[in-house]
Amino acid sequence: MTGQGGIKVNTLIIGAGRSGTTTLYSYLKAHNDVCFSYIKEVPFFSIDEHYRKGEKYYHSFFRKCNCMPVIASADTYLLMDHDAISRIFAYNPDMKIIVMLRDPVARAYSSYNYSVNFGHHNAYASFLDSMEVEKEITRESDIVKRNNMGHFYGSLYYEHLSKWTSVFPRQQLLLLKMSDLKDDLQKFSWELFSFLNLPDYEGEVDKVNAAAVPKNMRLEKLFMDRDNLPRRFIRKLTPRPVKNLIMRSGVVDKLHEANRKVQSVVPLSKEDIKMAMHYFKDDLQLLKKEFKIEF
Repeated sequence: MTGQGGIKVNTLIIGAGRSGTTTLYSYLKAHNDVCFSYIKEVPFFSIDEHYRKGEKYYHSFFRKCNCMPVIASADTYLLMDHDAISRIFAYNPDMKIIVMLRDPVARAYSSYNYSVNFGHHNAYASFLDSMEVEKEITRESDIVKRNNMGHFYGSLYYEHLSKWTSVFPRQQLLLLKMSDLKDDLQKFSWELFSFLNLPDYEGEVDKVNAAAVPKNMRLEKLFMDRDNLPRRFIRKLTPRPVKNLIMRSGVVDKLHEANRKVQSVVPLSKEDIKMAMHYFKDDLQLLKKEFKIEF
């Protein structure tokens, strides 16, 4: 099945965010039989504004990918974006879907710190307060805000995966663990390339996307915050072809990366970990029962 220009994306990394997806992207991108989008994440299926532009716009991120065995991209909004599932199925019912999973408390805490550090919301009195703040998160229609504020929600892996397997056959989903990427690369690599029907290769794995803060918050808001008033003004005045060119060039991601500086994270207390893990108890039991994944 091919789309306009002979391109049909056949592999998606859908999350979970803060679970090693950037490291996976770098590792997978280096394989000779994989053609990745010009930029790591193309939020086509998850962002209405982009989806309305159609497949021609989406495929513009894959112009050098004709006839490659694996044509891949990522979008870490997608795991929790249940509305996007039908869009992806309509686009390619044979899509292979890769999910990176991390200890749910560690992922939630990393997500919380990232959102606070990059100005998506103010710090709460305690990380655990996120459980109370998030009670209405499923009512939030904006997937970006749901992602930036749904730290515990984003780690309810069974809840999200069950929505995907209600549409896509289970064999089209590959569930990988961040711990295996770090500690058992041979197992991780075998599972990944067997799933993609590709020969294995001995690639390098570099840890990327460590905990960080912006060097300049105003620049960060201009680069990444869709609701930032100066950014909205610039977008309004910029012709669509120019906006599309900027998006495809990856310059925004590069500026975002250049504006980061690594910062250490205060570890959670054992008591906080225990209380947070209780939140995930039922979801983890179902995850183990239905998907054979445990942490």
